Amino acid sequence: MSQPPRIAILGAGPAGSALAALLAKQGIKTLVYDDEKRPALLVGESLIPAIVAILQRMGIEDRVAKISQFKPGASFIHHLGTRMNFNFRSVEGRLPPYAYNVPRPAFDDVLKDYAKELGVTFVKHRAGLVAKPGGKPGGKPGGKPELELDADALEAGGYRDGAKPDLIIDCSGRARTSAKLLGIKAATGPRRDTAHFAHFHGIEHPYEPGQIVIMYHPWGWSWRIPLPDKLSFGMVMNPKALPEFGANGEERLDKVLATDPVLAPLAVNRKRVTDVFTYTNYQLISDRAQGPGWVSAGDAFGFVDPMLSPGVFLALDSAEALSGMFAKHGEKLLDAPELLAKELERYEKRQRAWHEAWHELIEYFYDGRIVAFYERGTQLSKDYPGRFSNMMEWISNRVIALMATGAGTLSFWNRMYLKGCSKWLLNGDRAKDLALP
Repeated sequence: MSQPPRIAILGAGPAGSALAALLAKQGIKTLVYDDEKRPALLVGESLIPAIVAILQRMGIEDRVAKISQFKPGASFIHHLGTRMNFNFRSVEGRLPPYAYNVPRPAFDDVLKDYAKELGVTFVKHRAGLVAKPGGKPGGKPGGKPELELDADALEAGGYRDGAKPDLIIDCSGRARTSAKLLGIKAATGPRRDTAHFAHFHGIEHPYEPGQIVIMYHPWGWSWRIPLPDKLSFGMVMNPKALPEFGANGEERLDKVLATDPVLAPLAVNRKRVTDVFTYTNYQLISDRAQGPGWVSAGDAFGFVDPMLSPGVFLALDSAEALSGMFAKHGEKLLDAPELLAKELERYEKRQRAWHEAWHELIEYFYDGRIVAFYERGTQLSKDYPGRFSNMMEWISNRVIALMATGAGTLSFWNRMYLKGCSKWLLNGDRAKDLALP
């Protein structure tokens, strides 16, 4: 390459590959560093309708559909008996009324292959960074970049004779390369759960094909995600309960599937076909997402609890937001440090708002308010049948669906509606009974 790209992207996950593809469609070259090392299983297998809208804008929904299981909605089952069934048809007109369940490595490959078709260069190298004292935090112009590629990364990327990228975009995922190097702290969520999951054959799924199932248990919650040729089963457990179920992920998954009164009859003929993977500490937002010469996207900025599966959406949304800056100003944005700093500050503010909104909504599912809210609406329909109760039930279901699918998660009015109804309509003690440990 006679002129190495002015933008270097670290990581070829959903955020990195999608961003590279979106910039390539604008004629902006990027260089993506990818060591091609990834686990065989990744969380984020259950997509939401807001992701389908992004895939449609990118023009690759058909490619994703070929490797996926069509997903019509989600069911939530509480061990105390309450069942909530949501169909994505309720968001038609705002978002596609469906989504997909995806084998994540194959999904990531679709994005990466699309970027390659558009001419994006991928370098098989795990790029290292060097912190540069003297940079001005917060994206203030006039200072030196806070981060630069190390010598090996520059060599691997073809940067010669002092050439360096003008902007480094950290899409390194949970490694959080830039934040850790700069000592940027992060706000963590209130939970310290442990998640174990694997793929299985032979677990019965008596629901509409593709419908995911979230089940509340006395020890935490579990998921069932139908994939094209197998089923992903995972459990998210309060650490205090872990010893009761075994010494490791394999033992714990097996005991849950063998002893749970709802799951055991469905899992008699189960056969695990993958290793068991474990995740911990998955509620986090970095205190800062950008600075002179760099910005983070996707999980490198923050990651959200797997309840409701917003992680891949946030990765793709961050890619769209960053590419949108260049769609507005062109590559000349890199030559205007003050304007770039302002755009990066707007980007960070926007992404932080998304994370906070998702965390807020997910808390309703953990603390029992969503289930109590659903029970209350059902009871109102029985006690006061008629137009008013029917309208309230419709509005409530619509608001929850819009927020959980990404269509109305940020909406001030939706959030105020849930807060108001939680305050005036719910029995606080019932919500506590329904809360996850």
